[in-house]
Amino acid sequence: MSEKGNAYLPTRWEYGERPVTAAKLNGWDDHIAAALELAYRLINENYGGGDGVLQNTLDALQVAARTPPGMTVNVLTGIAFISNMPLALYQNVELLPITAPTTHPRIDLVQAGLSDWSFTIREGEEAAVPIPPEPDEDSLPLARIHLRPGMTSIKNSDDGINGYIEDTRTLL
Repeated sequence: MSEKGNAYLPTRWEYGERPVTAAKLNGWDDHIAAALELAYRLINENYGGGDGVLQNTLDALQVAARTPPGMTVNVLTGIAFISNMPLALYQNVELLPITAPTTHPRIDLVQAGLSDWSFTIREGEEAAVPIPPEPDEDSLPLARIHLRPGMTSIKNSDDGINGYIEDTRTLL
């Protein structure tokens, strides 16, 4: 259970502490892991169950354009559940710069990954009619970024020239 995300790390002994036998330590960790998994499931069910962003604020884990607009986007703070496990972002994250497509439009996917609590952009394929990429396993799609050849910035809404963000969050 705890291997999926950073919500719980198994016990580690520091120098100078009195160690216990491996059998006792492993049993203790299993009880903690089981109790936390139950708590996560109950909290998740309280919000309707499934994968999604807790709607404690309207902009929770929202992907937003930078001010002034450029070729990067921010993921705003928030909490989500992925595979019944919590994921929390307590400080806005700026994602790596996005390169504009060269000949055809492209759709990239911004996703939250449970295994390492990362926020990444999956690059789509350039095409006359682009198709957005699928999210990775144990990942939650947050937004699609529609990109055009020759664009110079990414904006929150479509201006017909630059790239723009389409919100795809599932809200709980």
